[in-house]
Amino acid sequence: MNIINTEIVGSAQDVFWQEIPHIQGLSSRNILIISSVYLPGSAEDDQLRAIITSGCKLEESNYNLVLLDAGEQIAWTKLRDQLQPKVVLLFNVSPAQLGISALFRINEINNFDNVRWVPTISLDRLIQDKEFKSNLWNNALKPLFVNKIHGEIV
Repeated sequence: MNIINTEIVGSAQDVFWQEIPHIQGLSSRNILIISSVYLPGSAEDDQLRAIITSGCKLEESNYNLVLLDAGEQIAWTKLRDQLQPKVVLLFNVSPAQLGISALFRINEINNFDNVRWVPTISLDRLIQDKEFKSNLWNNALKPLFVNKIHGEIV
């Protein structure tokens, strides 16, 4: 019996051992932002830039940005090894898409694999839901980047 072709270990998991074209040329930075795909110059792009630059006071040299199509999967281990982030912000991306079998609290700081994780909804939904955006800011981003409850990140 060949277990590789059984339902226990299917070829769908192969993605977690493949190279990630999204990160070719990216260098190590303390913050990794992973978001569902949006268009440059869109309202979502403006929303992210406002959160990152105005709210968190980050410069482009402080973070890497990876955009994923809906349902696209990439390996956290490869992201971690190449980019070595201290903080990962997930915008409409689930941990399962990164091969992580863990439940994270949305709009809160989660600790996993010696990294601080902040998962939230999509950027376009943040634009529409001011209360949710406020929760993200007050429960996660402000404590991390302004109050620095976990020390200096950048």
